[in-house]
Amino acid sequence: MEHGQNHIAFVRQLSAAFLATCALAAAVNYAVDPYALFGTPRVAGFNALKPAAAERVRVSKPYMATEVVPRTVIGGNSRPELGLDPQSACWPAEYHPVFNSGIPGAGFHMQARYAMHALAAGDGNRVFMGVDFSDFLVDDRRQHERIDWSLAEADYIGRLSLPDFEEASLTRIAQTTADRFKSLVSLGTLVDSISTVLGQGDDFSSDRRTDGFNPGDDYTAIVRTEGQHVLFAQKNRDIAASLSRPHQGLYDYGPDSSADLEALRKFLREAADRGVEVVLFINPYHTHYLAQIEFTGKWPLFEQWKRELARIAAEHDVPLWDFNTADGYASETPPPPGDRRSELLWYWEPAHYKREMGDLMIQKMTGGTCENASGADAPGVLLAPATLDAHLRRLREDLAAAIASAPDEYERLRHLGTAP
Repeated sequence: MEHGQNHIAFVRQLSAAFLATCALAAAVNYAVDPYALFGTPRVAGFNALKPAAAERVRVSKPYMATEVVPRTVIGGNSRPELGLDPQSACWPAEYHPVFNSGIPGAGFHMQARYAMHALAAGDGNRVFMGVDFSDFLVDDRRQHERIDWSLAEADYIGRLSLPDFEEASLTRIAQTTADRFKSLVSLGTLVDSISTVLGQGDDFSSDRRTDGFNPGDDYTAIVRTEGQHVLFAQKNRDIAASLSRPHQGLYDYGPDSSADLEALRKFLREAADRGVEVVLFINPYHTHYLAQIEFTGKWPLFEQWKRELARIAAEHDVPLWDFNTADGYASETPPPPGDRRSELLWYWEPAHYKREMGDLMIQKMTGGTCENASGADAPGVLLAPATLDAHLRRLREDLAAAIASAPDEYERLRHLGTAP
């Protein structure tokens, strides 16, 4: 009898210890909030930096948007996420608060859905939506008869609040409950919480601010330790590999459309139905990127993509800005190998622009002025079907001139896919 009572007492003590441990872990995880799911206040030196959230933006950003309650939303992939700063002085006062919903590595449909969620979270009425050439390339051998939007968004739709999603309430409750419960009691979350606290002294840690912006501190770390040449060399190899894949085209849904182009039309229709003002923009590229589009034979496809965008934008009466140039902004020469002091002003590497370029873009697209961005020669042209051919011809000519001005630099790109 006594043995049985001891056994019961032991089980109770063990259960109590287990529950206490779980409660302690949950308290720590909530206080640190490593994935930015709970909106716990960020305290400098404790949990202000969120390196774990930077690795889980598809989970974190819907919750971050809900906390910010934005009036203006920035959408797109990693390029605007890294380049358009919601805290820029170039945003007119009436645009605030601004939230950056950019999702690295996502297709356009996902980017658009996350942007629409952020708008709904704050009853927003304005979105600046980046469109990127690489996101619209498809394997044109695989033709699809229909687009299953529900299948395309099955992995993330439960985190989003969208007016057109009929099952949103139950699905969202289930998904958000699962996300938050796992982040409270998970051992992995506790490890990330501890890492978050211990990593607060790292000035170059990856991060996502409360407004969704990627400040690029991890890029700065690479520049300081290895030099910006390394960033250019690696990204140029990635670009060459990506653009050299066979059977790339624009259409896999009938003779003149694709899931991504249809997703753009769908996004513009939904925005119009909700009274949301949309500004579309084509992300700027360094001339190394533009040159590789040319060297890999993708330039005609690049121009056709812009024609499709201009046609769709005109159909829906929304502005389309093109920030592709081959001028002094885009053709800065990267520092040589071993140079850890020099740094380009406008670009991190060929595919990602800095917030300094983003300030120029914000000023152009909003029609405002700010101290951080000045000059009538700043990049940015409004595209329209009637003027598109002239714009494309000028870009071709400017790129040819940039290549001719540094033949050795671009010959290495042509043959090796790497920067000097």
